[in-house]
Amino acid sequence: MVTASGLATTLSRWSVPDPVEVPAEPDPGLPVPDAVAAVLAADTAAVIDVAPGLGGQGPAADRLVDLLALAAHSGVGFGSGLIPRCTDAGQVWALLAGAVAAMTGGDVRSALSAPDPAALVALSRSAREAIRDVVTCVLVPEGSLHEVSADLASARRR
Repeated sequence: MVTASGLATTLSRWSVPDPVEVPAEPDPGLPVPDAVAAVLAADTAAVIDVAPGLGGQGPAADRLVDLLALAAHSGVGFGSGLIPRCTDAGQVWALLAGAVAAMTGGDVRSALSAPDPAALVALSRSAREAIRDVVTCVLVPEGSLHEVSADLASARRR
């Protein structure tokens, strides 16, 4: 998890090139899968807005499921996954749960709507590292990094 101002530094630790911002379509508010696929195929991470897809049912949720499945099965390897923008810990948990479901053939929509932080925290180190192939890192708003980090850390203590 990182803010926009720290993204380049974080990615450089992993020798990941600068990501590409993939613009969203006005409706459903998420990028076109082909545009994301082209970025990932170039071995580059794709920055995307995901909030519209986390609202439950409908075209935006369908598109987010498609994008997670695309990233999970693109086969490009570490560093070239999605970099979703999330506003809070709940969105981060949802994205991580959706990534795991996409990787394992689970119900991505259910994982997005009802993430299980305890199950995610309990994943093995190799499983957590594999998630980075789908979700390279998560962008949070400037000024909220510590709050979101604290909220995520609180799940480890439960």
